[in-house]
Amino acid sequence: MQDGRFPRARSALAQRYLLPTLPPLGRTELTGDLAHHLGRVMRVQVGERVRLGDGVGGCAEATVLSVDRASVVVDVAHVTRRARTRPQVTLAFACPRPARADWLIEHGTEVGVATFQPIWCERSRPQKLRLDRWRKIADAAVGQCDRDWAPTLLEPVELGDWLAGERPPRSLLADAAGELLTATAGDGGRDDAALLVGPEGGFTDHEVQRAVDAGLRRVRFAAHTLRTETAALVGAALLLCDADEASD
Repeated sequence: MQDGRFPRARSALAQRYLLPTLPPLGRTELTGDLAHHLGRVMRVQVGERVRLGDGVGGCAEATVLSVDRASVVVDVAHVTRRARTRPQVTLAFACPRPARADWLIEHGTEVGVATFQPIWCERSRPQKLRLDRWRKIADAAVGQCDRDWAPTLLEPVELGDWLAGERPPRSLLADAAGELLTATAGDGGRDDAALLVGPEGGFTDHEVQRAVDAGLRRVRFAAHTLRTETAALVGAALLLCDADEASD
């Protein structure tokens, strides 16, 4: 039997449904929330094809054999696995307000962010984070955009602790006073990257200097100031713009 994670929002757009592990080839019974969603919400019919994923590179193509109140039985005909593509982008961000944070997680997942790292700083202090909610939002986005690998969501850390840790050599600080980063600026390619985005109002001068001293390069993405979640999304997209061409 299999239970799983599946997109709750915009369910009609789902391209795949997540399970903790992919079923083997052949007949498999899906139960629990996933069966309810497929059978009662999506109203799948016998003969329809569904795509199942595990969020770690695996994808199974299956055909619906039967649907009842408690389960959906499928026949898994084909399983594939894909390695992670390069570059892998880590997004370290000062936590915005809850609704904006939800937006950042959803659309950052769709863009292709590999790791989300919430940051506490002087202008963004600890508050109750909804990591379980973020996981559901990310899973929904994975299903909707047919992504092979689900992103990693990390526990929040203080800015100083993150700066003192290991990061990719290509580490950037979103800063309105930095150099303009564009899709043609030669910053794409295979190298993993980390992008640090500050809170509303920006990092303090002291925090910016700490980031620069830690080796981060100051960059901006527009001629005007962007909100935290907008800068995060635009910056990640620019860093990932050559990923398809660079991947094996």
